Amino acid sequence: MRVLWVGHNLAYPPVRGVLQRNFNLLREAAKKCEVHVLAFDQFRSRPCHVSPGDCVKALSEFCAEVDWIPISDDYRKNRYWLSLRGLFSRNAFDVNWFASASMATRLQRMLARTSYDAVHFDTLGLAQYRGLVNGEGVVLNHHNIESSMMLDRAAAEKRFGVRQYWALEARKLRNAERRYCPQFPFNLVVSPEDGELLTKLAPGTRTRVVANGVDTEFFSPRVDPGGSTLLFCGGLDWYPNGEAMRYFFDRIWPLLMRRLPTARVLVVGRNPPKWLTQLSASNPCVEVTGFVDDVRKYFRQSAVYFCPIRRGGGTRLKILDALAMGMPLIGTTFACSGIAVEHEKHVLLADTPETFVDQILRALADPGLRAKLADNGRKLVCDKYSWSVVGEKLIGAYMEVASSEQRNRA
Repeated sequence: MRVLWVGHNLAYPPVRGVLQRNFNLLREAAKKCEVHVLAFDQFRSRPCHVSPGDCVKALSEFCAEVDWIPISDDYRKNRYWLSLRGLFSRNAFDVNWFASASMATRLQRMLARTSYDAVHFDTLGLAQYRGLVNGEGVVLNHHNIESSMMLDRAAAEKRFGVRQYWALEARKLRNAERRYCPQFPFNLVVSPEDGELLTKLAPGTRTRVVANGVDTEFFSPRVDPGGSTLLFCGGLDWYPNGEAMRYFFDRIWPLLMRRLPTARVLVVGRNPPKWLTQLSASNPCVEVTGFVDDVRKYFRQSAVYFCPIRRGGGTRLKILDALAMGMPLIGTTFACSGIAVEHEKHVLLADTPETFVDQILRALADPGLRAKLADNGRKLVCDKYSWSVVGEKLIGAYMEVASSEQRNRA
């Protein structure tokens, strides 16, 4: 089976959410399919020491072909210009951002040269190229439901002008979802909840769940270190993570300090905001690392993983990483949504500052509870969220659309 993956990034290195997902899905698909890749290179999506050539070399170890197009030589200038132009455009920012004559030409050449059983478009902004593919053997992937996430971002924004801009983007994204999603035989979503939401927003849309996953060999169980160190991991320039840290340190941390002055917090992730680095500099109980190449040593140092995320979309890959490493996890109901965890069995849920503190103290004080949560969480991700299991779902969707296309041609 031959698959063409049309991507919005060169899926390497797998060190953050979307790159982690795409790299592993490509690798799993390549175990049973001949995979060809045509992708934009967004230089901000990869570390500065990693070149497009490095990405191509890594992906070529399992992909039959990897081709790429630079999306911009001047990210900041072009992004601000597109944002301004977007105020007068009917299209959402991502649709304008990924509109490229070079991409269209390169895609047409590949389609003319090679016959593909399935064509995978990896984000809503790439759906504009669907008309270049004859037939029905296409799928559209959604890392989250874009319009819903943007509307949530608008609701959380305090600045009037910015709030209005996000609300306008949300409407444009919803129009794009309604226009494009029903054109695809399958829309791949990361959770049943996202599937239900997308079909509600874009009637006539058909979905298949291809969940986020975790490398259960790389993220292997660690020994419980005990102590009172809490850990959060995630890119801090991603607004749901930044908002979660503000919520934690404004509302939860003061309560925790009153009840457990020895508690320590590790925050690991790229581009921490200035207020957080200043807090770390002034408070020896708070350590902010910035970006790290390997988060596992921080998992091993910490007794509990906490995730106070209240906004955003999709599912949180770092939660799966933590569960795979056998970390007891305390999170909001929202943070754990889309993942088949049960309260008291796999995680401890907490949706108020007071409850969050209670659950942290409870987990830190009870080694038996930590061990139970760790064992159950690890088993869950091995059974349902290892990349090998998730990859089978992806290949199944490809086979289904390919079979449908073959029947139509007959």
